[in-house]
Amino acid sequence: MLFRKSPLKVLTTGTSRALTIITLLTTSLFTVASPFSSAEIHSMGEAINIAGRQRMLSQRIAQSYFLKGLKPDSQRGETQLQRAINEFERNLENLKNYAPAAPIKSQILTVEALWRPYKELALSPAYKGSAEILFEQSNIILNQAHLYVSQLEKLSGTSKGEIINLSGRQRMLSQRIAKNFLALRWGVQDAKATELLYEDLAEYENVLSYLSESELNTPDINTQLSKVKGQFKYASKGFDGAMSLSEQRLIHVVTGTTDAMLQGMNVVTGQYAALLTD
Repeated sequence: MLFRKSPLKVLTTGTSRALTIITLLTTSLFTVASPFSSAEIHSMGEAINIAGRQRMLSQRIAQSYFLKGLKPDSQRGETQLQRAINEFERNLENLKNYAPAAPIKSQILTVEALWRPYKELALSPAYKGSAEILFEQSNIILNQAHLYVSQLEKLSGTSKGEIINLSGRQRMLSQRIAKNFLALRWGVQDAKATELLYEDLAEYENVLSYLSESELNTPDINTQLSKVKGQFKYASKGFDGAMSLSEQRLIHVVTGTTDAMLQGMNVVTGQYAALLTD
C-alpha cells in the first residue's frame, strides 16, 4: 500500500469540553494493565494482538522518556514509563512461552536481546544526550518487533491475521507520532523526527480509511473506527503552523489525544483478534 503525505493543519484552540475529555483519558489510560499482558495466550489472534502491542510499547517507552525530559516536575512521564516497561516484559515472557509460535522463536529472542539495553537506557535519568541514543534504539527494537508480528501473521495462515497486524500497527503509530512530536519539542533528532512525523500522520490516515472499508468489520468495529477518526482529526490540529496554545498545554493536548487514539485502536484490534477465534 502506498501512503501519501498530507499537509498538516494549523493548531486551533480546543474547546474546554475536548480538553476535559483528554484529561480524563490521559488519567485513565493504562491505569489497568492490558487484559492480554498477564495471562497465558490462548489463540493465534491473541498472540498477534499482544505482539502488536510490543511495537506500540517500544514507542510509548521512548515517548514517556521524552515527556520526563520536557516536564521534569510531572510524575506522568515516569508513571507511563514504568507501566509500559512492566507490560513489555510480561508480554515478552508470554510470547516466548506460546507453543504454536515455536517455529519463529528465534525472532522473539532477537527482540529480547535488544530489549535489555533499551530498558536500561529508558530507566536512566532523562538527559538529551541519552535521548538521542534512545530515539535510535526505539526504532531498531520496533523494526524487530514488527518482523515478529509479520511472522506470526504468516504462521496464522489466515487473512484475518493481516487485519489484526494492520490494526495493531495503528496503536504503534499513535505513540510514534507522539514520540516524534515530543522529540521535536525537546530538540532531539529534529530532521529525522520531522520526517517520521509527517510520514506517520499520512500512513495513519490512509490505514484508517482502509480499515473502515474492510468486509470483516462488524457494526461495533465501524462505530469504534468512527470515534478514532474524530480523535485523529482533532490531533492533526496540534502539529505545525501558528500555535495558539502554550507549550505545556500543547504537549498535554497532543499526548492526550494520541493516547485516546491508542485506546480506541486497542479496542478495534481486540475486536479483530476475536474474529480469528471464531
